[in-house]
Amino acid sequence: MTKNFLEIVLFGDSMAWSPGVAVGKRYADFIEEKISSALGENWIVDVAACGDGGNTAQEGFERLERDCISYQPHIVALSFGANDSIRAPDREQFKFFYRKIINHIKQNATEHIILETIPTLDPKLHSQRNNPLALFYGGLEAYVEFFSHSFIRETGKNENILVHDRFKIYHQEIEKEPELREKWIQKDGVHLTEQGNEFFAHSLVSIILPIVPQIHQVFVNAENFLQQAQLNPIYIDCLSALKTGNLKEYLSQSQNLKRLMLQKSRSFSRRAIAFSDNEKVRNEAMIVECFACGFMAAEKIFNTQEKVIIEKSRQWAILQLEKISDDAAAKKLIEYLFPA
Repeated sequence: MTKNFLEIVLFGDSMAWSPGVAVGKRYADFIEEKISSALGENWIVDVAACGDGGNTAQEGFERLERDCISYQPHIVALSFGANDSIRAPDREQFKFFYRKIINHIKQNATEHIILETIPTLDPKLHSQRNNPLALFYGGLEAYVEFFSHSFIRETGKNENILVHDRFKIYHQEIEKEPELREKWIQKDGVHLTEQGNEFFAHSLVSIILPIVPQIHQVFVNAENFLQQAQLNPIYIDCLSALKTGNLKEYLSQSQNLKRLMLQKSRSFSRRAIAFSDNEKVRNEAMIVECFACGFMAAEKIFNTQEKVIIEKSRQWAILQLEKISDDAAAKKLIEYLFPA
């Protein structure tokens, strides 16, 4: 039996993939959980974390087709500007590529775009707090407000695009409760904690849910999406590395690309599950989804020393892998994640 399917892509820099927290506790995970709960069992909601750490808008545009358009998203949330304020040659280049991303998404994927500001570049914690440009503009937050946030808001107003103004929301909330600063923002002064991810997921979901009735379900070839998920070269390499016992070494290299490509296998397999009325196709897609989740958790586990992140990522992975626990390769992956 087929289901309704909703694809949301979080496209941007590291804020879109949530470093420093467990898989299962990312911004994308909380959004997916909250929307799934709101829509009910007749829907499969997929929220793809397609952020790449350090990206400027130009770098995002260069991978736009692979990491956004190819998903055929119904809704895209854009998060760029923070890295541009530090790394882009000038503000005009940021504005040029930001507009270019928006126009390309509108022309090739969807008109349902949400522009996001970042909650903070904390002037007491962030590594760029003494950046000369930041100091010239009166501090890091004042600078990012000038460089990117003002343009993001202006673009939203002029082009009738929704804005999730996390910067404004954050500062309104910490003015009332200053202790939220430490609860929501990691010690690097920019990335969200688990609690911060959940809070801003809630505020983004409140913007997304009214859009859902406008989404038209378009039939797609489920077998084609399953094939793309199965033939993903990173997914294939992970299966091979699992078989040869080199999974940890493999996932410890070129992490960003592997994270992005494993996300794609998970998302594409879930779309195949939603749109297929063929039990064999659905079962094959579920196997890919489970392994992709396991590999995503393994990538996180192998690249952190934080015990809490490791344990929570393990628990998320086991919930997925237990669906195929009789599979020999799945048992081996579980052993990797839970070493004796």
